[in-house]
Amino acid sequence: MESSIRVVKEENGICTFRVSGVLDYSTMNPFIEEIQSIEIGTKKVIVHFDELEFIDSTGIGAIINLVHDANAKNFKVEFQGINEEIEELFDTIGVFQIMEQLKMEEA
Repeated sequence: MESSIRVVKEENGICTFRVSGVLDYSTMNPFIEEIQSIEIGTKKVIVHFDELEFIDSTGIGAIINLVHDANAKNFKVEFQGINEEIEELFDTIGVFQIMEQLKMEEA
C-alpha cells in the first residue's frame, strides 16, 4: 500500500493537499513537513482524504497540528472526501470540536 502526501496546487492563497494510502507513525513526517512549509499569507488549506485508507492516532495528531497551525498562521482548514469511518473517528477524537473551539476563540 503506497502512501503519499501531495501538494496539488498553491494559488490565490489556497493550498490543496491530497493524502493517500496510510497516515500513521511511519508516514506522518512528510505530512508534518508540508504543514510546516505553509506560508504566512495562505488563506485556506484544503485537505482531500478521498484516497486515505487508514489513519492512526499519530496521523490524527498531525491533523490536529494542522488545525492549530491554521489558527496560529490565520488560515482556514477544509476537509474534503472524508469517508464515513474517518469522519466518525475525527468526531469521536474531537477534531471537529477543536476546530469549532478555535473558530469561537477567533470571534
